[in-house]
Amino acid sequence: MSDVAVWFDLDGTLLAFDDYGAVVEHACVEMGIDPTDAFLEAYYDRFFDAFRNYHPDPFRAGVERAVMATGSYVDAVAFVDTIREAEFDAAKVPEAVHDALAELEAADGVALGVLTNGLEEWQRGKLEANELLGYFDATLTSYEVGRHKPAPEVFARAEKLLPADEHVMVGDDDEADVAGARERGWRAIHVDGPESVGDAVARIR
Repeated sequence: MSDVAVWFDLDGTLLAFDDYGAVVEHACVEMGIDPTDAFLEAYYDRFFDAFRNYHPDPFRAGVERAVMATGSYVDAVAFVDTIREAEFDAAKVPEAVHDALAELEAADGVALGVLTNGLEEWQRGKLEANELLGYFDATLTSYEVGRHKPAPEVFARAEKLLPADEHVMVGDDDEADVAGARERGWRAIHVDGPESVGDAVARIR
């Protein structure tokens, strides 16, 4: 058992996106689809509904709804692959994040985890693509639990993965990360983005 388990949110905490909305628009252009307001609205409405309800592929559900709503044609599988590639390319990790994680990784009695809402394969893929996966002793996504943060079941599952005397959540979402963690009895540190992760780590140590 570790003295402390430090859990990090992923998107917006370890990974920065200059303009996440541009990811889907870029995929549209790459696939020869006009990213009209009607197409994007239909995509996002269905995507978020599917995501909230743990649809196995909310990205494909969003694309299929947008195609139906606008009369466009595109191969849904290829479109999702293009979105994935665009999202992975858009994610940025400041060097300060690597420095902070390396500092914690080297500390005695500290275990590191990622606790993120999202699909397991998708989120782990982003960690690996950005050379972050090796820092962590455990990763847990909301899809694996069948509940999204701030649901207590997510934090309870994390406690089983990394038993520790104390758990700390570092994240950018006041409700999902901070409120959810504190409700479970964890310490919680809010960050404004990846550039703030170093300050958060200093507060932990």
